[in-house]
Amino acid sequence: KQRFNISALCQEALEMAITIEELKTQVAEDENLVQRLQSEKKVLLNKVRQEGFELGIRSSAKLSYKDFRHFERVQSLATALDEDVLDYLFSYLDLKDCPQQARQLDADFAYLLEVDPPCRITFAQGWMDGVLSVWQTIKTQVENPQ
Repeated sequence: KQRFNISALCQEALEMAITIEELKTQVAEDENLVQRLQSEKKVLLNKVRQEGFELGIRSSAKLSYKDFRHFERVQSLATALDEDVLDYLFSYLDLKDCPQQARQLDADFAYLLEVDPPCRITFAQGWMDGVLSVWQTIKTQVENPQ
């Protein structure tokens, strides 16, 4: 007992307890950061989907009956799209003579699509949803002409 410096040991234990409490506070702040960033990501992905949806609506005028039926048939596969889907989508729109100005995107938004594979997938899924929303609106009239 004589060799231990009780005061130094208590001071060290107190410093460790303070450090642990500071770390707990830091973790809580990090959790708030994670929640904030998750919320921001969700908002961003919703905007990406909406942009794709709007492009789908705009580009629908260039699609054929066969195109609409095809997208209706493969709609369930939209969840399995990969990061190359945007290249295919834009190539497809080129084939359909969809004007470039109809698919103009904000520069920051276009950059996001270039660098973030999940955003490309979400955009393409939104596009398909937009196309199919147009199809659902007109399908009855097309299928059952009066």
